[in-house]
Amino acid sequence: MKKSPTSILILLATVQAFAQNKTITAKTSSPIEPLASEPIAGIILPILFILFLVFMLIALIKYFLEYRLKNKLIEKGMSEQLSAYLSNKNDQEKQNEVIKLGILFCGLGTGLTMTYLTAPINIHSLAIMAFSLGLSYLAYFFYLRR
Repeated sequence: MKKSPTSILILLATVQAFAQNKTITAKTSSPIEPLASEPIAGIILPILFILFLVFMLIALIKYFLEYRLKNKLIEKGMSEQLSAYLSNKNDQEKQNEVIKLGILFCGLGTGLTMTYLTAPINIHSLAIMAFSLGLSYLAYFFYLRR
């Protein structure tokens, strides 16, 4: 893979992470104080953005490597039964991965909503998030056992 697009992507992600939003009012020359929920958005959103970029990059690399592996196996003359088994296994794993991400994002959304509804952001917010993500993993575990 080329290093320059990856380097540019990482540079843009760090710029996004350290960007600041300061506006100056007409009355005074001091910046406007952010709202109570803005520091959380200023911390969480860049982290989520960087995580999204990392997972997207990993998924693309995995896709290309699997494609190359399948092409090499076809060139070597792999049997039809083995290729059908590998493709069915990958389809089932992809379906489980989508279900897992859906359940985790629902748990994450529930936790963030509960955190937003409780007034001060404190250590109990971390406990709410941990509990909601733990329940999400528990739901995924029960889905896999089914």
